[in-house]
Amino acid sequence: MNRFALLLLSTFAFFGSTTATGMAQSVATTEAETFEEETLFQDTDAEAPAEAQPAFIEPVLPEEDILPDQEAAEDEPAAEEPVTENYLDRFNEGLEDYQDGNDEAAIEEFNAAINLKPDFAPSYLFRGAAFARLENTEAALNDYNQAISIDANYSTAYLNRGILYYDLGRTDLATTDFERTIATDPESANAYIYLGLIASEQGNQQIALEYLNDAVRLDPSNASAYFHRGLVFKALNSPESAISDFTQSIELDDNNAATFINRGATYYTIGDTREALQDFNEAIDIDEDNVEAYYNRSFALISEARPQAAVADLNQVLTLEPGNADAYLVRGQVFASSSNTADAINDFSKVLALSPDSAEAYYRRGNAYLEAGEQQAAISDYTAALALEPEHAPSYKYRGDAFADLGDSFSALSDYSTAINLNSAYWSAYASRGRMHYDSGDYQSAYTDFSAVIAANVLDADVFYYRGITNARMGNRRAAVTDLEKAGSLYLTNNEANRYRLVLDALNKL
Repeated sequence: MNRFALLLLSTFAFFGSTTATGMAQSVATTEAETFEEETLFQDTDAEAPAEAQPAFIEPVLPEEDILPDQEAAEDEPAAEEPVTENYLDRFNEGLEDYQDGNDEAAIEEFNAAINLKPDFAPSYLFRGAAFARLENTEAALNDYNQAISIDANYSTAYLNRGILYYDLGRTDLATTDFERTIATDPESANAYIYLGLIASEQGNQQIALEYLNDAVRLDPSNASAYFHRGLVFKALNSPESAISDFTQSIELDDNNAATFINRGATYYTIGDTREALQDFNEAIDIDEDNVEAYYNRSFALISEARPQAAVADLNQVLTLEPGNADAYLVRGQVFASSSNTADAINDFSKVLALSPDSAEAYYRRGNAYLEAGEQQAAISDYTAALALEPEHAPSYKYRGDAFADLGDSFSALSDYSTAINLNSAYWSAYASRGRMHYDSGDYQSAYTDFSAVIAANVLDADVFYYRGITNARMGNRRAAVTDLEKAGSLYLTNNEANRYRLVLDALNKL
């Protein structure tokens, strides 16, 4: 069963969701804005989306240790009961087929073994496991129940029935079976792994960690135990411990793409994109059709300022999963950051075709329309985003910019003020509202807004420039000179020669 990790790329995701989840703060100076629990927004100047969450793989179904009664059965005397040896022959044939992945043939052999000896529990157990692999869950459950009815202490039957219940989403019944597994076999590491998995999914990370510590203690060679404990450490924001466990898991099993993806995602979160890329590359070498690996790798490539390579990976995701809305959303952001607004608009429109209620897609398409100078289309999209998420401050701020471009100062001021009411530290909204007050001749209000930004220690050259000329309008010559000189210094630092000349011109007029 392919489940998502608690954390990369949920969803990265990084997957299955209708918006790109887990988007972290952009590398630009603006902050990411929360839309909903698993969906974060970035401002229009965001250069790179953040990590996504990779696929999560459950522990492997036990095979080797599944027959506690077989050795005793083989010791039964054959002379007095010839059929006994025959049922074991058929059972062993079925076991061989099962281990080779020939489930239908295995079921036929187990049927024969059961006809010869109906009270041999392992035949039901393995037939149930074969049915489970064929996704015949009802038949699998019946066989596990029958195995347990024959042997009430059959720990592996409880374990496998618990796994089936877990895959069916019946975590209450699964938990009971895993606890019974431990009661009958206290050394069952896999039962502890699943209990840890369930606790983690329910948000009880510390309890999950305790279970997984037990699993590692009981079976230090169990790659799955380290893998899942790594996920818990990741959820607990302990990246070093997570990387250590993923590394140990890889040393025990270097053919699990999900482990490389999760370790790569963890490296990404601590800013080590070189190691992250290596791990995503390893995952793709293991599974060249792994959507999560390409999706996650695109984020690392974006962080390394390689947008074309990132687009190539996202294209591969969409080749493998044409309906992956997350990939369209992220690719649209890459196009937007490269000023390729036409392709960005096209991708965000595809997200909306797949997910009409994606507020984030409306917001981002609105940003692209605004960049392209299509203010009315931008206003329409921001309005649609706000209808879905009424408290998203950036949608108000940028809709205010669109109104300002159209000369609608009343609507612009209203939107800027709403954005500020929703986020009292939204300094770019203060700056934009200050500009609007200045343009409308309300210099005192403009001065108040510009001062709020400067008091927050935001070194924005434009804000100093506009407060400087606002002070000049208000007759505060000395304050105007101080602000303009600061603006000029910042413009020089930023290599903005044209803006610096504006400062010189303003100073000459004082």
